[in-house]
Amino acid sequence: MRLYELPKNEVCDVIILTNTADEDIFKMTSSAIESLRESEQNNKFRVILVESNSGFDVNEYSADVHLIFNEEFNMNKALNMAFSYLESDWVYISNNDVLFCENWYSNLRYNMDVFGLDTASPKSPVRQFGISEVAQEYISKYPDHAVIVGNEVIIHFAGWGWLTKTEILRLLTPFPEDLKFWYQDNHLSLSLKQMGKKHGCVTSSYVCHFGQKSYRIIPMEKMFGMTQGIQKNFIQKWLHLSG
Repeated sequence: MRLYELPKNEVCDVIILTNTADEDIFKMTSSAIESLRESEQNNKFRVILVESNSGFDVNEYSADVHLIFNEEFNMNKALNMAFSYLESDWVYISNNDVLFCENWYSNLRYNMDVFGLDTASPKSPVRQFGISEVAQEYISKYPDHAVIVGNEVIIHFAGWGWLTKTEILRLLTPFPEDLKFWYQDNHLSLSLKQMGKKHGCVTSSYVCHFGQKSYRIIPMEKMFGMTQGIQKNFIQKWLHLSG
């Protein structure tokens, strides 16, 4: 007998960012949205898609809200723009290099209720490119049908996909726009911990995350400034916040 009922008739806003530079990225993002639509029978998703390629017709995607981000790519700035269009009680922030598995949302929400989670991430049942072998091995040993509570990035908090109530997301916004790509998940996990919010990885909720599928379209001269080069901003921010 279940302690709680599985969620029914809920609507969750799902934010997906993309930069449709070629057909492969279009197919990848379209597959993510299609798998999302097909993943649940009893709940619905309202897709807010933010396109960074202003030359691409964003209406090609089967999203509910189509947005164009016309500036140089800044993940947090694009997300902050998307937050203005939230309507649902629940919001999921997702990468576009994913495939949603059956009942991922129902399982995530059910376990959030049972374990009193404020935020939650699903588990990727496939190997993720770009994370360390140590972290990959750690995640692979998670038991089925468990909730692994914690705030460590990658092994608990997955920046590529996490769910929360919109009212809790509002406590985190606006996202810091000086962290335009890397270190955003670190910032979020530390912010949630500082606020006393409980996060967990729900191992019965499956979303396949492949990892770094769009990195190849980032110009090499800009790669450092979007990745390792942001570390200084992150450290200075948290020295100030924890000081």
